[in-house]
Amino acid sequence: MPKSKRRGGGTPRGTSGAQHRNMQPFSDEDASVETMSHCSGFSDPASFNEDGPEIDDEPTQEDLECKLKGFIDLTLDKSTKMRQFVLDGLKSALTSKMLYEFILERRITLTDSIERCIKKGKGDEQCAAAGLACLLCIQLGSGIESEEVFKTLAPLLKKILCDVSASMKARQAVSISMLVVIP
Repeated sequence: MPKSKRRGGGTPRGTSGAQHRNMQPFSDEDASVETMSHCSGFSDPASFNEDGPEIDDEPTQEDLECKLKGFIDLTLDKSTKMRQFVLDGLKSALTSKMLYEFILERRITLTDSIERCIKKGKGDEQCAAAGLACLLCIQLGSGIESEEVFKTLAPLLKKILCDVSASMKARQAVSISMLVVIP
């Protein structure tokens, strides 16, 4: 900022600094809520409402199940990328949380979806489907339901394992999946 050129009147240079030191930088009016900026109120501890309900950042079981239902429906999508995305989403959900009852009710639908993705898919989609098959059997535990899923998917998994034209990544995922769930 350019210096102002004072002519005549005004205070002598030596006294102006002393006057500013004795003045307070702001008054009580300046600190009131009315003069506070919109954003500064957010960081003020007094601005938080502690009596209100606590917000839980984790999704509820119903929200998770609704999202998984949508994922299961999207396994029939025409787009390969969408199917792969959905399979990966289902895998991450089954990896992070036990969903026995939800899976038990939808095991046939999930098995059909996995079967379709293994037949139609190539490479990464087959890897994701094989991983999901493994997680499905693990979630169901060592019971009749898990055996039914394995018996349904085992012929397809063996076919990919023996298929020389299948990608190495898919064959590796299938072999790991079969090793984990072999009864």
